[in-house]
Amino acid sequence: MGDIVRMVRRGRFIGWYIRYKDVDGRRKMRASHQPSQQLARRYLLEVEGRVARGVIGIPEPAPQAPTVAKLVERFLCEYSRPKLKDLDRYRVLARTALRRVLPVIGERGADSLTAGEVARLRLLLSKRYADNSVRLALTCTATVFSWALKESILSNNPFQGVELPPRRDLVEYLSREEIQALLTLCADRASTGKLSAQMLYGCVHLAIHSGLRKGELLGLRWQDLDLDTRRLTVSRSFRGTPKGGKERHLRLPSACVPILSSWRKLCPTTREGLVFPVMKHGKAQMGESRSMLGLPAALEQAGCHPLQRSWHALRHTFASHFVMSGGSILALQKILGHHDIKQTMTYAHLAPEFLGDEMDRIKF
Repeated sequence: MGDIVRMVRRGRFIGWYIRYKDVDGRRKMRASHQPSQQLARRYLLEVEGRVARGVIGIPEPAPQAPTVAKLVERFLCEYSRPKLKDLDRYRVLARTALRRVLPVIGERGADSLTAGEVARLRLLLSKRYADNSVRLALTCTATVFSWALKESILSNNPFQGVELPPRRDLVEYLSREEIQALLTLCADRASTGKLSAQMLYGCVHLAIHSGLRKGELLGLRWQDLDLDTRRLTVSRSFRGTPKGGKERHLRLPSACVPILSSWRKLCPTTREGLVFPVMKHGKAQMGESRSMLGLPAALEQAGCHPLQRSWHALRHTFASHFVMSGGSILALQKILGHHDIKQTMTYAHLAPEFLGDEMDRIKF
């Protein structure tokens, strides 16, 4: 019969050890790696059971699952997939979204979460954040657990099938009066000769007339433009591919040609031939996702109503006025580079023929 030993070294308790007689008849002592004497005794019984069956050695303690916080850190370091255009940017965005759940479940063992606790997490997040933010946080967390499942780190994913809050499509756009006020302000600023003001004017003007995303604007090169034939090729978002994964070829609006022609003579030279480079430390280079280029201040000074996402609102502005002017939804899908027509249908209610006289069909 084996026994339990409380091991102390230099006056400090270091753990519970077990003494037992192995299959070869020799007395052995091993660390149990158990937090209490009761669990160490249970471990000893398991070892003696193996000895009774003629199995040599002691079982390795089962590896403990990491906490959710540690699992997230490992995910952000190791996760990758071919469809990710910009892995570094994805990790930054995922880290931001995951920060919303970590204060609630970060210290929990990743294998101890239940579907009920995930539902309570969703409810708690809904009290603190908007629906879209909750959707993103839960989707990113579900991706973490799915990855851990594939990597055999965990044996189940409690986030699988979790019901997400409804998506809220925020379509904020400027009125015709606000557009005119903004363009007039930017033109007046550009007339002072300040390079940053001239760049902002050209960038805002093209954004409103083409619906390009900020990354597509800042990644645009002069080789992507042909001012004579009015060709516009959208092949990049910053240095990656556009959001849809494919380049698209558009007709450059005629109103943009004189503005871009004037700007080309003044545009700082960069190795990539950027159309809208940003000056940083006296050097022209590509802007970043957080580069605002002074647009929020210009919007405020022009008297425009507050916008949550100023640059993306210019994209919404183009799309909204395109549809309100009678533009085709299918054409708009191609112009914006939407992979799914459902995204473009967000603007359908603005079409002048939307529902039309359908409500007059009923006659009594």
